[in-house]
Amino acid sequence: KKAIIDPSLFKYKVQPIKKHLYEAVIVKASQLSRRKHLFSRDRLKLFLKQHCEPHDGVIKAKATSIEKYNLAEQNFSYFFPDEPPTFIFSPASRRRGRPPKRASACLEDNIKPKQNTPGNKSKVSREKARFQKQKE
Repeated sequence: KKAIIDPSLFKYKVQPIKKHLYEAVIVKASQLSRRKHLFSRDRLKLFLKQHCEPHDGVIKAKATSIEKYNLAEQNFSYFFPDEPPTFIFSPASRRRGRPPKRASACLEDNIKPKQNTPGNKSKVSREKARFQKQKE
């Protein structure tokens, strides 16, 4: 395995948006930063929605984004200097977030029946008779 490269040693080629007015500049990692609040959860969601799509349980880049940014011509080492990570497969967890709401009919199944004591037998027999009358 290769040793991990210190990020502060990197130099970046910054290309201007308006190429006819400015030229590309090479800067150190310490010279790069972004304004506070520029990156947010909402912007990340928007980025993922515009450029990614789920495919067999995996989020992949859309074909239009791959073509637009020439991603098919690039490989992992073009973006990251270290070796690609090795991921261990783990089955998807069934319990993520809130548990689903149960229907009210299911709640009746969870009610424990009372034990048949001498006092309850008359109540049980009365309820059975009432249900039979309702059916008729």
